Amino acid sequence: MKRFIVKNILGGGDNRLNKENDYPKKYKQIHILLFSIICILFIVGIFFIQDRETNNLLTKNSNDTYFVFYIDGVSSSTFPSQNTEYTLDTSASNCTNGVIPSWDYSTWSFVGDYSNYQSSNNTATRCNLYFVKNQTVSTALGELSVYPYTPDFTKSACDNEVCESHEKGIYAMTLDDGSTSYYYRGSVENNYLQFAGYWWRVIRINENGSIRIIYDGKEAHHNGENNGGVDRQIGSSMFNVSGASNEYVGYMYTLGEARGFTNSSLIKEVNDNFYADYLASYSQYIDTESGFCGDRSTLNLQSGVGTGTVTTYYKGYLRTVTSSPDLNCENANDLYTVSSSSQGNKALTYPIGLITVDEVMIAGAAGCVFDGYINDQAYCPTCYLQTGNYYWTMTPTGGYVPYGFNYWTAVLLGVDAYGNIADGISNAPLDVRPVINIKQDAQIVGEGTIENPYKLSVE
Repeated sequence: MKRFIVKNILGGGDNRLNKENDYPKKYKQIHILLFSIICILFIVGIFFIQDRETNNLLTKNSNDTYFVFYIDGVSSSTFPSQNTEYTLDTSASNCTNGVIPSWDYSTWSFVGDYSNYQSSNNTATRCNLYFVKNQTVSTALGELSVYPYTPDFTKSACDNEVCESHEKGIYAMTLDDGSTSYYYRGSVENNYLQFAGYWWRVIRINENGSIRIIYDGKEAHHNGENNGGVDRQIGSSMFNVSGASNEYVGYMYTLGEARGFTNSSLIKEVNDNFYADYLASYSQYIDTESGFCGDRSTLNLQSGVGTGTVTTYYKGYLRTVTSSPDLNCENANDLYTVSSSSQGNKALTYPIGLITVDEVMIAGAAGCVFDGYINDQAYCPTCYLQTGNYYWTMTPTGGYVPYGFNYWTAVLLGVDAYGNIADGISNAPLDVRPVINIKQDAQIVGEGTIENPYKLSVE
């Protein structure tokens, strides 16, 4: 009995007492296990939080580059999607190890300049990327969100997978005089405008604030409608009566002069008739200051260039093959305006013209290498300018023997059935899509969508 009592006191003997005296050891084990779990969860939590900031991983120079994204100054696990009106603030963004951050907007991806890369004890490069909302500008169409960067015009821009960029929105271009034009690019769906009983698409806000629009039919048409141009043109016409002389590339021309205004081209006559019949009664809303540039500036300088059958290449040709659109009109005599205008050649009867190849490029068509029937360019099938048929621009290409031809002819640029830039001889019949400008002070209502288009408040 004493042994039993002693053993009980010392923790031996009775099973019940043995179990009770085992608790301190088990408590200790449990405490250790719980502590370990807490530590593991803490570490995992840290990595989870860090992973939210570094979910995008890029390897460069055998060193990891990870990103911390900020949207409007707030840390985010992801960067914003394309076409949500955000751009990278390069002044605020920064990277360690000498890396300079930038953003490729056509592919919507990070681009780092590693030319000054310096390893710091083999530590990963951290890039803090700050995305900010676009600034808005006040226009005749209301407040517009404008992307501040210049697109890569060598790449076509539309929603279709064949386009090289999926940019969509409003962008800005500064002209030589310091003024700014705001233009629509890509498969935009907010540039519909109704005027004078017709549907139009807004090309851009001109440098004087007026609204440049292109005819788009009696009914509304969605981007990518391939209906052969039906109802999206006012008719078909040769650009001019002949292609046998350089002068026939002019919207107006004088035989024997590189720049003349004696005669109206055939396509100008079609435009003038449309204006007189359907737009003249709305003239109080149509801007007469902005002109229409039919750029006849030449690349070659030999004697007689721009006249007769002297081989001639115009600067519109160069801008197209280099994908370098320019909204300036180099020579005032090529800026077609009415007599009441304060600028240009003042030769027009009515303030109506055609789109330029430069405006086609900024709208989403890539420049191209063209030589007759062969075009090297990416399709732009859902750009808002595509109609499913060929139509004219007013930009001359030159006078030469095109690829596949055996004779000299005058050549201008047009837009093909897929919305891309193409060349056409002056006396070939293509569709006519007039362009006019709505005054800056016109009272506009609506949102620019096909359901709620822009329109004059008085209509």
